[in-house]
Amino acid sequence: MIHVMASSVIPAPVSSVWRLIRDFSALGSWLPGVKSCVIEGDEPGDRVGAIRRVEMGDVGLIREQLLALSDVDHAVTFSIVESALPIRNYRSTISLLPITAINGTFIRWQGQFEAPADHAASTEARMPTHIYQPAFDKIAMILASEATLL
Repeated sequence: MIHVMASSVIPAPVSSVWRLIRDFSALGSWLPGVKSCVIEGDEPGDRVGAIRRVEMGDVGLIREQLLALSDVDHAVTFSIVESALPIRNYRSTISLLPITAINGTFIRWQGQFEAPADHAASTEARMPTHIYQPAFDKIAMILASEATLL
């Protein structure tokens, strides 16, 4: 099993970051490279068990299932149920913690998966720097833009 992780500090309160992360259907608003993201059926974006269809510009369609969502712990866990990516058994958790000294947010995205040997090292290196961190940067940018409008 391969384990990957990235973390960052977002200069916005947990409640603001959670508003973006919590809605399982909102991935397209904060993950670069998403062409579309919709929840299958009539499920709301916060119902455990919901499946989202994510069309990524570089890898095509990915179907992910919401496994857990905690408003108390500010954490969301999901898995990939279908993908053209060379990975299997992907499970991921995004969690938030308040940084009280600056009224900011510590965000951590952890993933684990299996991959064929010829893809394992490159996928392990790519996820934190090319997927997770750009998502954090976009979240920070969105929230900074919102703050300037207030």
